[in-house]
Amino acid sequence: MIRRLPLAVLAMLSAAFLTAYRPYGLRARPEAAWMTVSSLKTGREYYLEVSEDGSAVMREETQTSLITRRGTIAKQLVSDFFREIDNSEVINSQGDAGGKLVFYRGDMLKISAYINGELTRTSAPLKNFGDAFAYAFGEVRKAVAALPQERKLKAFLRAVPATGEDLASYRPDSGRGGDGRIVETAEIMKVKPLMSAIEEPYRLIPIEDEAGLKQLQDFVSAKQLHGLRTLFYLPSTRGTFKCQVLDAWRGDLAAGDKAGKDAKKARRRLRRPRRRPAEVK
Repeated sequence: MIRRLPLAVLAMLSAAFLTAYRPYGLRARPEAAWMTVSSLKTGREYYLEVSEDGSAVMREETQTSLITRRGTIAKQLVSDFFREIDNSEVINSQGDAGGKLVFYRGDMLKISAYINGELTRTSAPLKNFGDAFAYAFGEVRKAVAALPQERKLKAFLRAVPATGEDLASYRPDSGRGGDGRIVETAEIMKVKPLMSAIEEPYRLIPIEDEAGLKQLQDFVSAKQLHGLRTLFYLPSTRGTFKCQVLDAWRGDLAAGDKAGKDAKKARRRLRRPRRRPAEVK
C-alpha cells in the first residue's frame, strides 16, 4: 500500500521541481542597477553598479588614468537606493526623460534597473530624479568611491543593442568574412560573460582572467563575427548586439603610480627609433 504524502510536502516538492526546471530567461534575478553618469560641463564619465547583496563596481577613466574599484558596501545604503529607484516616477516612466537641455550643465544619468521584474533603461538629468533619489545615489557613490582599486581583473565586456547608425554600419558580408547568420543561444551560453552581456545590456560584465578573455576571442574568431576581437557584432535571436571589450585599469600617472610610469616609459622605448651602429673605419 502506497502511503500518501502530506499536502505540505507535496507542495514543497512541486515548488522545488518548478524552480529547478524553470524555462530559460524566467529564472529569478538578484536585484541590481547599473548606470553611466556623465557631466555635460566637463565631459567626464564614470560607470557605477550596485547589487542587493552590497557588491559594487565603479569604473572611471580620465586622460591620465583608468581606475576600477570593486568590493562590498553597506547593504542599508543599497536598500535605500533601490527603494528610491522603485519610487522614482522618472524610472517608472521607462523612457528618455531628458527634455530640453540647452542650458543644463549638470550630470546626466543613464540607469538600467529592474522594475517589477522587468529590465528598464532610463536617461535623464540627475536633477530630474528628485532630492531623495539624489541623496541615496550620492551616499552609494561615496561608499563605492572609497573601495580599493581592483587590479587583478582582466577586462570588462559590454553589449549594447545595435540601432541607428550602429545597425546601419553592420555589414555581415564585409570585414572578417562572416556570413551574418544568427548565432544560436546554446552556442552563446558556452561563453558565460557573453551570454550575461546580452541578457543585461549596458552592464559591464567582468572577465576575470586571461583564460576568460581568450575564450571570448576564440569564439569571435570561430564564428567569424563582423568586427574585431575587442569590438564586434553578435547577431542573435534577441537581435544584433554591438559588443566591446574594455580595459579594467590603467596606471594613475597623476598620482605617481609607479606601474603606470613604467608602462609609459616602455611605450616610449618602443616608439624611439634605434640608432645605427657607428661605421668601422
